Amino acid sequence: MHVSPDPITNPEQAAQERETLLDLIARGLYCTTASALGAGHDEPSAQALTKARAVADDYVAAYEEWLVKLAADNATPGPQ
Repeated sequence: MHVSPDPITNPEQAAQERETLLDLIARGLYCTTASALGAGHDEPSAQALTKARAVADDYVAAYEEWLVKLAADNATPGPQ
C-alpha cells in the first residue's frame, strides 16, 4: 500500500487506495476467521477473498457514509 503524507488529489488515486484498503480488510477478515476456527493461516482462496471483500466493501461504504454525515454536521453553523 502506498503511504504518503501527500493528500489524494484525483479520483483514480482515490479508487486505487480504496481497492488496496478493501484487499487489506478482506485478508484481515479471512485471517481472523480462520484463526478463530483453528484453520491456520494458509493463503486464502479466491472464493474466500471474494466473500470477505464483499463484507469489507459494506464496512467501507458505511464508514464513508458516516464521514459524509460527520462533515455535513460539522459544516452546520451552531453548537456541535
